[in-house]
Amino acid sequence: MQSNKIELTIELVPSTCWYSNVRSEVSKKKWDSIRKACYKKANYMCEICGKREELQAHEIWHYDEDSKRQILQGIISLCPKCHMCKHWGLSSLRGKEEACIQHMMKVNGWSKEDVLLYVESAFEQWSRRSQHKWDLDISWLDGDQNTQEKDIC
Repeated sequence: MQSNKIELTIELVPSTCWYSNVRSEVSKKKWDSIRKACYKKANYMCEICGKREELQAHEIWHYDEDSKRQILQGIISLCPKCHMCKHWGLSSLRGKEEACIQHMMKVNGWSKEDVLLYVESAFEQWSRRSQHKWDLDISWLDGDQNTQEKDIC
């Protein structure tokens, strides 16, 4: 691959974790507060490519292979193009794979071959992770519930 630093990564949620997320665990009011705080903290810009456009909140997860826990590590603000790349599988099902390839090439400075190799690796990891049931851990939010809005994300 051309660049050692990957700006835009793919984060495929294991199939056994689909629909298991922050939005399914908190009220709509709480989710709206969390996402709006993230947008504000990011100065209303995509935290990957820096675009100023309609933002979407993206949950960052760590998968603890030993304990089989899906652990929330943060929430970031993304533009729709970066967000669609994060959720490559869903985007591909919606016919957006070529747009994802082009955006990932641009943001990471990669060739199409680089992107396709990276995607293959991400799907191999997804396949392994999808063989297990994962426990959802959103305790990251607990430390932020009583703090000011700017500290949530």
